[in-house]
Amino acid sequence: MKKILLTKIPFLILLFLFGTTYSSMAQDFTLRILSYNIYHGENPNNLGESNLDSIAKLILDLDPDVVALQEVDSMTERTAGIYGQKINLIAELAKKTGMEGYFAKAMDFSEGGYGEGLLVKSPENFLKQTLPIPAGGEPRAAAWTSLKLGNQIIWVGGTHLCHQFQNNRLAQVQSVLDFTENKNSPVIWMGDLNFKPSDLEYRAIDPSWQDAAKVMEDESPTYQSSSEEGRIDYIWYSKNHFELIQYQVIPVFHSDHFPVFVELKLITP
Repeated sequence: MKKILLTKIPFLILLFLFGTTYSSMAQDFTLRILSYNIYHGENPNNLGESNLDSIAKLILDLDPDVVALQEVDSMTERTAGIYGQKINLIAELAKKTGMEGYFAKAMDFSEGGYGEGLLVKSPENFLKQTLPIPAGGEPRAAAWTSLKLGNQIIWVGGTHLCHQFQNNRLAQVQSVLDFTENKNSPVIWMGDLNFKPSDLEYRAIDPSWQDAAKVMEDESPTYQSSSEEGRIDYIWYSKNHFELIQYQVIPVFHSDHFPVFVELKLITP
């Protein structure tokens, strides 16, 4: 029988022969995550101008697996004033990026809806969580998706906490944490949380959660206006499930917030 010399077999044939082994060795269980408050689809530096093309290009350039968006309009009169007709911002961004979109309405607004949005490459499921408002004020919600990473189901959520009352923010943080406890899965949650690292709401989040910016020792502001700036946008991940690969606050001016980007690696047994 003639012996086969592996050194003379083309590399692609070797992959075919030993594909299963190579695949399992090459798997990289990472997620790229983006959180961005998009100022209801309007350029705050030039009111009346759309910011969606700029945001879509940013998303395409960064190539995230999940994008959590805050201050999202759907079919409002406000969007008609910017775009000439009522539009669903998440549906438009989904078309521009090729991702699947989900809108979680927090409240009725301007003859349409206002709330949270997700763009996801390969979602398993979507759901909306209604958040408490014990002190009154604007209704709030969190948008969640589940997705599969290897053989593991991951939950990823985005929210926009109350800007008016600390009691609401405290209750909303607890509601999000209660939701994650019931999932028994690796979790990432994020958004415009409207508090700073020095605030009580921040300290209410227990040490089983990692603040990506804190891990990277990066206190760059995520919000900037003519009168103030600060770090109020966060990406949190369950400490025992992920390793942080990178964290960035991206200095683009499509909104009054800066997008926050992370890459996380799933810790496998």
